[in-house]
Amino acid sequence: MTQALKGKLALVTGASRGIGAAIAARLARDGASVIVHYASSPERATNVVQAIRDAGGEAEAVGANLSNPEGVAALIGSLNGVFGGKFEGRLDILVNNAGTVEYGLFIESSDTSYDTHFNLNVRAPIELAKDAAKRMIKTGWGRIINVGSAFGEAAPLPGVTLYIASKFALRGFTRGLSRELGKHGVTVNAVQPGPIDTELAPQPGTEAHATMTKLASVGRFGKTEEIAAAVAYLASPEAGYTTGESLTVDGGWIA
Repeated sequence: MTQALKGKLALVTGASRGIGAAIAARLARDGASVIVHYASSPERATNVVQAIRDAGGEAEAVGANLSNPEGVAALIGSLNGVFGGKFEGRLDILVNNAGTVEYGLFIESSDTSYDTHFNLNVRAPIELAKDAAKRMIKTGWGRIINVGSAFGEAAPLPGVTLYIASKFALRGFTRGLSRELGKHGVTVNAVQPGPIDTELAPQPGTEAHATMTKLASVGRFGKTEEIAAAVAYLASPEAGYTTGESLTVDGGWIA
């Protein structure tokens, strides 16, 4: 366990499984105290927290439904009291990882598909970043990291048009906010994963998995730990001169 983030408080949304869980574990390994956010899986979040503690790290689970403004407000309202209030309302690292996708042709999408994508993939990160920025400005140091998608750079496959639109929006927000916060010692960046081996991804043996694997220059899906490593760099003190960037970690998928 390193100490690069010792004394820092990190919030990782959607951290009960997959990429979010790997990010939470990595930041804790680097010394941060980590808030493991979950939407509907308290058992999974508890398991992530316990694994972090067993490895010598510090973590605490907080539940909130970020697909609506009330849930976002509830998560923000809980920040002052985490870890017994010892951080006194401070937040040093925000990782906006929670997101969703619906598959299917746009002309056949439901009337609620726009809200489904943009409420969780765009609105929640924006609202959380707004609150985090105010906290970070007070201390003169902070890291806001938005987990986007390689679909925020290109549209290599059909059937996810609104998801693509939401990830392009998140990328644009990242750039715009970086311009406002740089003078305060706060960096704003994005990590854009390609196909990653999680339980939500197409499984080996399926046509979708084979097609997506062929598109990757390295000939495989990525690992959650590889995304976590990219986030860890951007969260570190060493990344103080990196802001407004979108780091695509996709094995050459959209090269």
